[in-house]
This record gives sequence, structure tokens and C-alpha cells, in this order.
Amino acid sequence: MSGYRHGLHHKQQRRVVTAFTAGLLFFAVLICASPCRAELLPPADLSKTEIMSLGERMYREGILPSGKVMAAYIRDDVAVDSSAFSCSSCHLRAGLGSFEGGVVTPPTTGNKLYKPYRRPPSMNDVQDRAGRFIYAKTVQERPAYTRESLAAAMRFGTDPASQVFNDVMPRYPLSDRDMSILISYLETLSSEPSPGAGSSEFRFATILTDDVSQEDRRALLQPLTKFIAQKNQQMEMYDEFISSGFSPTIDMQFAFHRATLDVWELKGPAETWPGQLTAYYAKNPVFAVLSGISNSDWRPMHDFCEAERLPCLYPITDFPVVSETGWYTYYFNKGYSQEGEAVARYLNRLDTISAETHILQIVQDSPAGRALAAGFNRIWGEVERPAVTTLTLTARQLLDQAAMGTLLTRHKPAVLLLWTDAGLLPNLPALIVQLPAPGMVFVSSGYLGKKTAAIAEAVRDRVYIAYPYRLTPFVGTKSGGFDAKVPLLTSARDFGDRRITSRITTMLQQTTLQGLYLLYDNLYRDHLLDVMSMQMDLTVRDYERFSFGPGQRFVSKGCYIIQLGPGADPALLPRSEWAMH
Repeated sequence: MSGYRHGLHHKQQRRVVTAFTAGLLFFAVLICASPCRAELLPPADLSKTEIMSLGERMYREGILPSGKVMAAYIRDDVAVDSSAFSCSSCHLRAGLGSFEGGVVTPPTTGNKLYKPYRRPPSMNDVQDRAGRFIYAKTVQERPAYTRESLAAAMRFGTDPASQVFNDVMPRYPLSDRDMSILISYLETLSSEPSPGAGSSEFRFATILTDDVSQEDRRALLQPLTKFIAQKNQQMEMYDEFISSGFSPTIDMQFAFHRATLDVWELKGPAETWPGQLTAYYAKNPVFAVLSGISNSDWRPMHDFCEAERLPCLYPITDFPVVSETGWYTYYFNKGYSQEGEAVARYLNRLDTISAETHILQIVQDSPAGRALAAGFNRIWGEVERPAVTTLTLTARQLLDQAAMGTLLTRHKPAVLLLWTDAGLLPNLPALIVQLPAPGMVFVSSGYLGKKTAAIAEAVRDRVYIAYPYRLTPFVGTKSGGFDAKVPLLTSARDFGDRRITSRITTMLQQTTLQGLYLLYDNLYRDHLLDVMSMQMDLTVRDYERFSFGPGQRFVSKGCYIIQLGPGADPALLPRSEWAMH
């Protein structure tokens, strides 16, 4: 049924224990778990909702209903950690399978398993000149599974035709009760199209909050509206093609859909937004949220989409939810937090920074200041560096030059982190003079915005800037669909540009559209995210690289540390690599 998508050499991702006693235990369980038994019925003492919840946890997390980790073995006696490599790590969240490293992981949903299978002729194994197989070997033919043969497959590793699975497919010595729960979940997995999707139409929405300027609203809505119009125009052309008597290919039958776009406008206090979102969704459920924009914390929208299992693709926000557990929202990056992280990684790599180096972090009492500090502190703690001295000040306190001078004289920092807005820039030269030579100052280009280029030339050699966008030349093409008003080369004039239109165009044309094309007739939200997570890394206009992977929800993971050159239109001088992991 499956193959681990990640090899055993990934030691940091799973613990492998080989022991003779483990092998004895495994085979003892198998002997007791004979497939020749009465039908595996769902537990009568559990509701359907409880069964689905417990089965989902088994499938996605490798955790039994008891709360223990599922036992699993490969190659007869090698125990593997099911919580680190669950069923979904190979078969993916929607259960429709994957292909990697020459191993085909077929679908594991009831819709697919309970039907006979015959390998299509196009999947015949073909060798290249080096003798390697271009197409991975898969089962030629098998009859439909039943609950009993599916249980035997998971316990013994053989299909209904007695064909043995690849030996990297784990064998699970589950009890009848636990096995019936897991099978019941698989029977319902991806069994019905997700809301907002039909055989000929996708319904989308985008989210705007009332703190966004009219200019930024237009920058977001224009490419989205154009995208929807193009989808509908393609569908009209397809309909004309069919009405003219032409026979479509299988790919063509699933490639074209009409599309609609609702604009969910959120007004008033943030605590009222969940209720507004609920009302919009109840009136017209959508398949996915295409971007969105807010100057506030994205958490209310993030939490709503998580609760509804609704994909939200690349919102324009400086305040994403930085979490390892979120699944349904794809972000461009971590916003302000990513700039703070980049500074921590940069300092950690400098030989001149030791445990005795005094670092002072001055944080403006604002969402941006706190997000920058949180990003820095998170990475600084991960690399096990001593905690830095942190002072949180109001905008008014930051402008008190005498008080700021007193603080610097008292702390004498060798490194000063200034997570403030541009209001402090006129006083920056006087503050830097009071630092011990050759003290370094770090600032955020996102927080300083357009004023970043106004850093006094006399102190530019001591000021380092976190910059999360592309520096190297990018050659755009007309076919790429990029907005012509966005410059091809980054310069100091681009500070403060939110890059709304260019980023939305990248999201639509290079990621989301490709994902929609590959859905075919599998109209499931989780499958859309599965397909998008398997994309190759991309080179895009605004970032040096987009990197994808199962479970990864921040696709631009890099950030530069730069300095400014001389002059009124200074060059941007990189002082680090793009990604500093």
C-alpha cells in the first residue's frame, strides 16, 4: 500500500530500533490476529463522530485511541515510530497517494480501495539508456478490497491477490477494535467533494479588513478579478470547443472550471471578525480563500480557516500565525517575525559574538516590535544562546534622546537591536556615537518602511538591515504575467513596497493554478494542499526561492542582512546569504 517517502537515513525524523525481541513480539501478534474471523465491525460503543476523530488521529498522527503510539514494523522486525511517520506522511492528508524516490504510494481511501484496480498502459515500466526505470513499478492488477482483506493488508503486507507490498510499507499489528476504527476512517476519507467545488465550478473568496487603504485593496483585487475572468473565459472556449464536435482528452475534461470570487469584508473590532466570517461562509461556502489582506494580526482568519478546514492561500500580512501545527493557511513568509529570526541566525554565525557579548534589544511597544522580538528570541533560544537584555518602550520614550542616551551608557551594548519604526531615525547618529566601538545596530526594513533609505550616511557602516526580498536580478517575461510596474531589480526605492500585485500574481499563476489543474476529479481541499506541497522549488519575482514540502506553510524561508551604500539612492549591499539555517 505504501512506501516511506523519506528514507531511513533521515535519523532526525524517526527513531528506528532493531531488536530480536521486537521481531518476536511482532510475529506473536500476527499469529493472534488471524484474518479468518468475523467481519470487522465499527465499535458499537462509539459514535460515528468519535470513530472518525480517533481514526483520523491514527491516520495523521500515528496515535492509537488509547493515546499510545501505534506499533509498526518494516522488513519484518525493524520497529518504526508511527508518530513521526504516520500513514498521511506517505499517503498524504487526502489519502490519494504520492510518488517519491521510485516508490509509488497508492491511494488509501475507500473510494479507491473498494474497487478493482488495473494499472493503466501508460504506467508500463520503461528503461532509459542507463537502464533505470522511468516509471516506478506498481501492482499490475488486484481485485477490490474488503474490510477483512484491508485489515490483512495492514497486518501482513499483502493485497487481495496475495501480492506482497514493498518492504518499506509498515505492517501494523492492530487489535480488531483499533483496526476497525482506522478502516472506518479510511472508508470516509475523501469520499465527498469539498464544499465550494463542483464538476464545472470553483467558488472562492478573499478577505479584506477595514484598516486597509483603497490603494492596497485595488492592488489585491485587480489580479484576483483578472484571474477569475480568465478562468471563466477558458471555460467558455472549452464549451465552444466541445459544441463544435471535438472530443476532449481526459486532461481537458478536468482542466477547466468556472470560478466565482466573493469579497469577505471584515469591519469593526477584531473580536467580531470570527462571527462575520461564519456568516459569510454559511451564506456561500467556498473551496478556498485566495489571499486576503490586513494590517492587523491574521490570527482570527487563520483560526477560522483551521476550524472549517478551509485553505487560505497566501494572505498579505505582516502578522501571520507562526505555528508548527497549522495546516490550512499558506503564508509567503513569517512577516516581521522572519526578520527577527534572520538577525538571530546572522549573529549566531559571527565568530565575534560570544557568550560574553552584551546584546541589548529595544522593542517599540507595538505589534510589529513585539513580532520582531519574538522571532529573534525564538531562534536565539533554539541555538542555546544566553538571553539578551530586552527593554520595551513606547514611541514617546524612544524619542527622548537624553533618556535613550542614559540607557545606552548604562548597558554599553556591543550589539543593539532596534525594533522600532522610522521615528527614531533622526536620533540614530547621536545614539550610535554612544555605543562602544565597533558596536553593531540592527533594524527592520519592514518596520522602517520607505524611510529605511534615510539612514544617515555617516553611520551606515554600523547599521545592518533585515531585508526579506530578492536582491539578485530577475528576468521577467511577458508570458510570466508579472505586473509591468514592478521593477525587475531591487533598489532602495523599493523599501516600504508591500509588493501586493506581484506577489498575488505569483501565487495565482505559479502555485495555485498549477494545484487546481492537478486536482482532476479529486475535488478535495486537502488534496489541493497535498498537490501544492509537492511542487518543485520555484524562482519568483519577489523572493529568491519558493520552497515547498509536506506540512510546510511558509514558502519563502529566506532573508538577507544588508547594509546601505553611499548616496541618496544607495546600493543594497548583502552581508549574508539568502537563507541562514
